[in-house]
Amino acid sequence: MKTYINEKAVILLFLMLSYELGAQLPAPGGVSGNLQVWVKADAGTGTATDNSKVPVWENQRSGGVNGIANQGMPGYYADPGVGAIPAYRTAPSIPNFNFNPAIEIVSTNGYRSGYKFPLGFPDNTTNAMTSYTHLTRTVSGSYRTVFVMNGTARSSNVSSVAGIWQSPFFGSQGNRPEFYNEKESGDVFFGTDIINTIGTDLPSIQSYYNRLSGANMNYLFGNNGKEYGQPSNNVSSNFNYPGMVLLMDNDGGSGSTSLAGDRIGEFILYSETQTETERQRVNSYLAVKYGITLVQPQDYLASDETIITWNSGLNTSFNNNIFGLAKDDASALNQLVTNSINTENNIMLTVSTNNDFISANSSPGRQNFLQDKTFLIMGDNNVQNIALVNNGTATGQVIQRIWLAQRTNNTGSTWLQADLSAYTGIAATDQVSMVVADDSGLSQNVQVIPATGFTGGKAVFNYPFPANKYFTFGINIQTHCTKDPAVGTPNEMTKFGITAQSNKQPNWPTNIPNGFMTLESRNKGFVITRTTSASIAVPVEGMLIFDTADQCFKLYNGTVWNCITRSCND
Repeated sequence: MKTYINEKAVILLFLMLSYELGAQLPAPGGVSGNLQVWVKADAGTGTATDNSKVPVWENQRSGGVNGIANQGMPGYYADPGVGAIPAYRTAPSIPNFNFNPAIEIVSTNGYRSGYKFPLGFPDNTTNAMTSYTHLTRTVSGSYRTVFVMNGTARSSNVSSVAGIWQSPFFGSQGNRPEFYNEKESGDVFFGTDIINTIGTDLPSIQSYYNRLSGANMNYLFGNNGKEYGQPSNNVSSNFNYPGMVLLMDNDGGSGSTSLAGDRIGEFILYSETQTETERQRVNSYLAVKYGITLVQPQDYLASDETIITWNSGLNTSFNNNIFGLAKDDASALNQLVTNSINTENNIMLTVSTNNDFISANSSPGRQNFLQDKTFLIMGDNNVQNIALVNNGTATGQVIQRIWLAQRTNNTGSTWLQADLSAYTGIAATDQVSMVVADDSGLSQNVQVIPATGFTGGKAVFNYPFPANKYFTFGINIQTHCTKDPAVGTPNEMTKFGITAQSNKQPNWPTNIPNGFMTLESRNKGFVITRTTSASIAVPVEGMLIFDTADQCFKLYNGTVWNCITRSCND
């Protein structure tokens, strides 16, 4: 018997498989169209040793050109030498990169250090670009610190690789965003907006993109998802982009002996002008990964853009200090430990998938999420007052800063470390708890979670967030019922019982007071009705269920359903 193979069908199947495999390649925010450069410090550096040199920064875009360190450009700048090659910095050695590593770019004596991405990108035909740089600028000088330059082979100096004649620069001068084009011979500032993170250890997401206006190109600047100022003056779009891309640092000019020490977590470049939604997806990816709060109000999006991982309209009072855990395969995002890098916090809250708040995000001990598109994003009400207040009508006191946690898919059991050392009203001998509720007033479906440990002003908790919840921290909150027990003679004794014991107690079950029915077993459990409170149309007072949505036993008190906690439950 002969077997015939349809060659056209095989070729078609191969093409279909190739397309499917290609479509699954990750990209920032899942935005893969016209991606040209994607370098990040947690991949493609060739090292995991702190302060080791990184001569080649591998492009994570399949088939893209790699970044080559410190290649001198004749006619423009010289090679600063091996000593100034950018260095890899491990997550524990640097602050504010949200447990992720960085590449540290330094310059000295007027030489510029950085990476060159050669091979003619972007090309003359697209004349479009969108770039993102996640970085800290530790020096606020009078000139650009980290910037991107798109050179051109067209130059009045034939020996110049970069082309001084046409070189648009993007960066900052002082603490203001700037666009500079040597073809036009002038600086253009984007309005009077000040970027406060320049000159500090706080990272930001700095982005540039352009819009074609007739025969000219307008350049726009964004910082942490917000567009700043007006577009730059019109610049001719002809031959504006060929040549190469440079990701560099400038220390302020020839003769300077300063070391800028700017750090970059990620650099992304597209040869297109992206849509607003595409920019929102990329900014959301960077913000969650690095613990940066996008300028509010704006939602955070998953890579498929249909899932809102942070709904900024749910409660606008909590659009502050946003950070979270995430797994999004289309973005190669797997953030398993996180905190907000904003410094105005009186408390630093760290959240992790395991009881480790020090090691890098890539530490092998981290517990991975099981499901793609899993997010636990948090924001707070930004209350700065460190005085404690009474916990409603209950005992104990709570801090005034409250968080809102928004969950997408099952995040499992989550570990939290709350640094309460700034709150002088909390003593080392106090019983510290986390208070969780359905509302910002902390009055509905309240749960009190005792700390598993409290040392050096830091309290540790373990809690599986069942859904969107509000929470805060307090001290000496009563977590069990303290009502006096019933006294006197029982009204009646239990008359009916079911037992799995072969030898029951004498007079059982009539020796058990005030019961209707008694159940008894050494190795079996009682399974209560499993449903959701929302599915019961006409609840009655005293009804008891296991709520499969909120993952708790619930009691209907005649007015509302409440999770049964260690309290009087009335």
